[in-house]
Amino acid sequence: MVLKLDFPRPKWLQRFLFKKGEKVRINFGGKVYIGFTILVGLAAVNTGNNILYILLSFLLALMGVSGFFSRYNLKKVKVRLIPPNEVWCCKSTPFKVVVENRKVFPAFLIEVFERNIDLKRDFLMVEKSAEGEVKLNFPNRGVYKSKALEVRSTFPFGLFERSFSVPLEEEILVYPKPIEVKVKPPLSKPRREKGESFLHFRRSGEGAVEGIKEYAGEGMRLIHWKAFAKWGELYAKEVAEESFLREVIIDMDKIPASDKEERISKATYLVLHFSRLGYAVGLKYGEKEIPPSAGREHLRELLKFLALL
Repeated sequence: MVLKLDFPRPKWLQRFLFKKGEKVRINFGGKVYIGFTILVGLAAVNTGNNILYILLSFLLALMGVSGFFSRYNLKKVKVRLIPPNEVWCCKSTPFKVVVENRKVFPAFLIEVFERNIDLKRDFLMVEKSAEGEVKLNFPNRGVYKSKALEVRSTFPFGLFERSFSVPLEEEILVYPKPIEVKVKPPLSKPRREKGESFLHFRRSGEGAVEGIKEYAGEGMRLIHWKAFAKWGELYAKEVAEESFLREVIIDMDKIPASDKEERISKATYLVLHFSRLGYAVGLKYGEKEIPPSAGREHLRELLKFLALL
């Protein structure tokens, strides 16, 4: 016959004492404290000394107070990790850690920890909200997936460490490390731009029209047809040559490199280099090709493509 005792417990007490996903670890000081409490209890039972009973009661009460305040300290504490717009491989990158305290009294000795990305940030006291910066370094390109942040505290006496996990839904995309490639400047005239075998230059568009001039065999593309219709004579457009939209396609297969990672890093440098120069940049890798375009969104598309190769 098994006797099962099931004492009724108020729901508010269950919610307070038994939070889902919360863990408690006994520190070294806590083990010493528990061992000392057991010794005092044994001595009190064996001797019947009232002073030892009083000391035992004090030690047990202190342990209870420690558990109560450690549980309350982490109550209604929310944590967020805010990554920057760009994260680069092998480069120290600042992330923001935001801790929000939604209860009346402050939270003390809060530590935010994540083992996979080597994240650790301490907050001595959080009244309503606190923000800290932590620099992370990712050794490899690609997507980093972190399941959760661990929030822990040793408040109030350091005897026990109470912690809980905060799920992370966002993935961190790490761009490749750029490796410099020396590139010869292309020729300035249209249709004559040449360079290394892994770079294919071309120009597109008509450029900005600054005026008209007498036609001198510039080609059908530059004839000003409205002027011809008005005056019956051929005039040519005066176009600012530098206003042509310059395009470059980077053929990754032809980039000289010792391995795939070096080739991707050099392609990353070329993408950034020509984007800063105002080129519309495209990529070619095997059968995959991204047509040339300009703008911040296109640059991110190229970097994402390189990061996920």
